[in-house]
Parts: sequence; C-alpha cells; structure tokens
Amino acid sequence: MGNRGGILAVAAALALLTACSTPAPAPVAQTTASVVPSTTKPVPTSDAPALGPGPGSQPKTTPQPPPPNSPAKVTSACPFLGVTESSATMGVVLDAYAVEEATTTQQDATTYHCNYASRTGGRQLLDLFVTVVPGTGQVSSLVTDWTRDCKGPAKPIAGVAGTTRTCSLDGTNFGDVMVLVVKKSHGQTRVAELYLRPFSAEVYTKLAQLLTDRL
Repeated sequence: MGNRGGILAVAAALALLTACSTPAPAPVAQTTASVVPSTTKPVPTSDAPALGPGPGSQPKTTPQPPPPNSPAKVTSACPFLGVTESSATMGVVLDAYAVEEATTTQQDATTYHCNYASRTGGRQLLDLFVTVVPGTGQVSSLVTDWTRDCKGPAKPIAGVAGTTRTCSLDGTNFGDVMVLVVKKSHGQTRVAELYLRPFSAEVYTKLAQLLTDRL
C-alpha cells in the first residue's frame, strides 16, 4: 500500500553430581515416536517504537499517554501514529503490528516509513510515510508534488487547521485513500502521507489532526 518509497557450567556440574550419586536406572524398552511438526506460527515482532500498550494490542480501559508532540528531530515514522489509537479512531480491530522500515533519501529530503503489517495475512489497512524537507518555503509545491497521483481533486480536510488534503488514488469509493498533512516545524517542512481504506470524513479529520499535532 502506498506509492512512495516517494528488522551452562553450573548445570553440567549438578548433572554430573546427580549422575554419580544416583543408582543407574533399569533398562527401559525404547520406542520410536514420530515427531509432529508444530503448526503454531511465530508471532511477528518488531523493534519499532509503538504507542499505547504495544503493536497490535487492543485499547485498554486506562488511556495510554500520547508521545511528545512535534519532536525537535524526526528519526522514525511509527511513533507518529500507533496501532492502538488508529484502531480506536477508525472503529475497527486492526490485526496489524508496526514495523519501521529503512529510511530513504532523495536530494535533501529524508523519508521514514512505518509499515503496519497484518499478523494474519489479511489486507493491509494503513501505511505511513513521514518526509522531512529542509526549510519552510516549499509548502505549496510539496502539496502539488505529493498529490499528483490523486484521481480526482485533492480536497482540504475540514476541521483541521493547517495544510491537509485527502483524495482517492483510483477515483472510486473502494480503492485506497491518501490523507496528506504538511506542516512547518522546527525550521523544516514535514510531510505525512497516510494511506488507508475508504472511511468516513470524520475518520480522516481525526487522523489528520493527530498527525498535525505531532509533526
């Protein structure tokens, strides 16, 4: 999802002591047992920072504290949007866990990528890219560049102060949607691209507000 590039010495001594002090057991007839391979799949893990109680976990009754807003330096994308709060905001149970992918650099801009991978192999619901561009004088041109793949108009998101856009990537009501947030912060221009399935306008507003506050 997404269109922009843009993881025994003590035990041995005890065993020896036990062997020397215990009479040898009587011979036991040996039987051959077939080994049945385990069908349990390993649970994916990630070193990526996570919000709330952890990647893929469900909301608890005690709210988890949000991360610091607008960090002086961006070093990763996953802290900007947690799995737990995304699930609550979207009103769905995400089976995802957050994985911080390798950063990419093009000219002077650095892009961080948080991949919300499915635990069960289901369809991915979220994909987040956060790009840091030096300087603060390119907002208009960045919005133009980042919305070139939109099919149809890129509309401002109502109820969110700042530069935001949302659009369909295939021109239908069934394909992926991009939520774009551009913000001047700490002498930089920070661009968040969030790709997700179609949801209500209220969901886009809440997600865009979270990203705006944290960029």
